[in-house]
Amino acid sequence: MPVFSDTEKDFSVRLMYGIMLACGVVVLSYRILHPIFAEKPKAIYTAPYLVSVAIIVCHLIAKSGRILLAAHVLIGIEWLAAFSVMLREGATQTVVFPFCLILILISALLLGIRAAYFYSFLSIVVGITSAYLVQIEVIRPVASTGPWSSLLGEICSFILVAILMKYTLLGFKTVKTELSEVQRYAKLGGWSLNMQTLELVLSKEYQYLLGYDDAKESKTLHLSTFLNAYVFDEEDKARILDILAKSRTQKKITDCAVEFVYQIRRKDGQNRFLAGKGRFRDSTIGIGTAQDITERHLAEEALRPAREIYSKVFAFSPIATTISSVHEGRYVEVNDSFLNLFGFTREETIGKTSIELNIWPDATQRKAYFDKLSQEKMLVDQELILQGKNGKIIHAECSTTFAEINGRLCAINLVKDISEKKEAESLRRLNKEISDQNELIERQKQELEEILKDLKKTQNQLIVSEKMAALGQLAAGIAHEINNPIGVIKSANDSIQNYFESSTDRTIRISEILQGLNAIVLEELHTFLNKGKKNQEILSPKEVRTRVKELEVKLKAKGFENPHSIAQDLAEFGLDSSIEEFPNLFADKDVQVLLRFAIAEIQASKSSQLIDMSVNRTSKVVYALKKFTHWSSEGIKSPVTLSESIETVLTIYHNQLKIGVEINREYNDVPPIQGYADDLIHLWTNLIYNAAQAMSFKGILGIRISRAGKNEAEVVVSDTGPGISASANERIFEPFFTTKAPGEGSGMGLDIAKKIVETHGGTIRFETSPRGTSFFVRLPISGTNLELRT
Repeated sequence: MPVFSDTEKDFSVRLMYGIMLACGVVVLSYRILHPIFAEKPKAIYTAPYLVSVAIIVCHLIAKSGRILLAAHVLIGIEWLAAFSVMLREGATQTVVFPFCLILILISALLLGIRAAYFYSFLSIVVGITSAYLVQIEVIRPVASTGPWSSLLGEICSFILVAILMKYTLLGFKTVKTELSEVQRYAKLGGWSLNMQTLELVLSKEYQYLLGYDDAKESKTLHLSTFLNAYVFDEEDKARILDILAKSRTQKKITDCAVEFVYQIRRKDGQNRFLAGKGRFRDSTIGIGTAQDITERHLAEEALRPAREIYSKVFAFSPIATTISSVHEGRYVEVNDSFLNLFGFTREETIGKTSIELNIWPDATQRKAYFDKLSQEKMLVDQELILQGKNGKIIHAECSTTFAEINGRLCAINLVKDISEKKEAESLRRLNKEISDQNELIERQKQELEEILKDLKKTQNQLIVSEKMAALGQLAAGIAHEINNPIGVIKSANDSIQNYFESSTDRTIRISEILQGLNAIVLEELHTFLNKGKKNQEILSPKEVRTRVKELEVKLKAKGFENPHSIAQDLAEFGLDSSIEEFPNLFADKDVQVLLRFAIAEIQASKSSQLIDMSVNRTSKVVYALKKFTHWSSEGIKSPVTLSESIETVLTIYHNQLKIGVEINREYNDVPPIQGYADDLIHLWTNLIYNAAQAMSFKGILGIRISRAGKNEAEVVVSDTGPGISASANERIFEPFFTTKAPGEGSGMGLDIAKKIVETHGGTIRFETSPRGTSFFVRLPISGTNLELRT
């Protein structure tokens, strides 16, 4: 027989197997004894075999755990056995009817009352059908097999009923015992009260709570006796009597239900706390339970001071704090700091969600915050942008954690307003950027002065050399390259200083205006500023004048006085369509002041960008000058990147080349070579400047860097000049030979260039035609860092 931990299911299995045992014993006994006692034994005993089949099939199904199906099979096949007897032998066989009654009882126990009704109906129908078929002589009634045979059938029926009742009562007793043990383990007892006589019945489990561990059955006593004997607190007595009196006045007394906590004194003198629950079964009898909750009650009392302290801290905290349910997101409690920060009342907040209050201006930010919270379970000081009831933007640091409150999972949220802190940080950051830019300008000014000193000193030292000639060629261009960005930096710096000199008064006035603006105007202002700061469009003077005229007409129509300056700024900043895009910024005079403030902000941003661009340009020139003027005297080879070395020369000659010379660069991937950096710069200077002069500084200058074989790099410098004459081809690398006019060249440039190439172990050659000339320089890639000049 299978065993189950489910008490109800286990009881059903035990009952079913008891029925199977009883049926098996009875039909087997009947099959053996009936032929002995019957005067006329039957030819065929069908019923015993059907019952045996039912028992075997039921056992096999029950082993698979399908108890209900097994019970249906057992009852169904046994009823078929009775059905066969009734149809074959007629309804006059009295032994069949007790057997049908037993089957009906079994079906009620195993399958429920509906199954019992079903088999009762079938038994009646079959009995009537059998009697009718006997009457019309379709079935011949079987003659009596004798009194002893009938008595044997009756005895078998009684035995079957006795065995069935034994297993049924045993199952009920098991369920009742296990239920009592569960109640005792849970410290739970039951009671009932007669509302008319006030007789109180305490269950055996309730008596356990009172200290009567040897209680065997329920106990009846008057309510007053119970109160005087076990309830020692007068307030508890009064409350119980008051609950009883109120319950009597209820019109629908069966709907009345109560819950209360009271103290009792046990038999051994211990005081315990019980939680009572009750309701009325009808208009007279009340029933209920009591559970010992002493440990939980004492723990809650111990936590009461901490809860009071927490409640005060929550209410008076200067940080906005809320408690919301996790599953619905609705606010359960908020403190005054939250209401003051966001501008809501308590009635508007409690029971609502943050979405309903429109606290999140950016739904994407809200989703990212809660996604991160679901992963990490707790967040601390996350910077967010929220908004109040009136659309006020609030920069906040938010922290969230989870806690169970009164059996419900809640989120505790802290919101710290950092709007003033963010504004202060923004001002400090801007001031620091300007200060850093000024320091950088000063440092670069000093570096320029030092470089110019070094340049003059180098010119004095190399006045008679080819290097000095190259420096002389660069003087005007270098001055132009340095003076231009310095002038831009000076102008932009003056603009920023003027902006900050008037920033205090402007900030005070603008802050007053900003407080009165709605969220739509603030959003337009924010978009207007971003668009103006990001604009990179460069317009010709003619385009600017055309746009200014159009804007002046539109601004006059909006009521602007002297609109020329605003129109000029809008055109230069690429905001000529802003009147249509941001209509609220051009609505009234107060917003016009805000517009001028926004233009000043954009102008300061543009000035900062000009300073940054000019500083980068100056840094590039300074870097190139430093590399160009640093002539090493140590004579030690070092890694040289050919593209960087050539770009240094192009930077120095930028001013001479930028007007008429187009530079085509083709830099392939070539590893650094081992060489003398200062000599290589001089090599490229000669080749590039000669190429530019050959084209009269108008044409295409081509520079290609590539790999020639495995161990060499090749640099090709080409021009689109008239080429070198045939008579000069063989003498081009001779000292003092030049194809230039007198006074324009010393004739040492290409001689020095050839020596530099040979010093590096390379080769130099050229190809020329009427369409231009190309010089090919090959240098070895391999070498050691410590190789010295020879």
